[in-house]
Amino acid sequence: MNSSIWGYLFLVLGLFGLFLVNMFGEITINDEQNYYSLKEVTKSAMLDAVDEYAYEYGVGYDGITQLTDPESMHCTSGVPGTIRIIKERFVELFLLKFAQSVNISSDYEIIFNDIDECPPKVTVTVISKRSYSSIERLLGSDKKQQAHDVDITNVISGILESEDPFE
Repeated sequence: MNSSIWGYLFLVLGLFGLFLVNMFGEITINDEQNYYSLKEVTKSAMLDAVDEYAYEYGVGYDGITQLTDPESMHCTSGVPGTIRIIKERFVELFLLKFAQSVNISSDYEIIFNDIDECPPKVTVTVISKRSYSSIERLLGSDKKQQAHDVDITNVISGILESEDPFE
């Protein structure tokens, strides 16, 4: 009788251990995938959002065109070779590429903290809502428990520096 109780105890502890390994394994793997996706997508979107016309002819904020934002434009006008990104194009490309590269079963909140056109600098925050593992779904996680979960936040700041971004 005594040895069977020990056997049940070890069985329960083993199942509890598997549950913890599964839960923390999924959190770690999802966080790592989100970080590297955020890093690569930010780099790619910044390179694709470079304004080729401004690089070739040195166009900056002139107060007339609607394509430039005076608050995010800190470069002098008329200097060819100055790298500049277009804010709206960066946001559009970032959202498109990030949506293609992340886990479809998770919910994400994307915050663009700072986008400067010239010199090109961005700060992006991605908050991923924790998705439940298969074991947690089997056990029937309720909405009350969902409200107390911790979200995983990744923040990246990037500055585009290059001799020639079109090579």
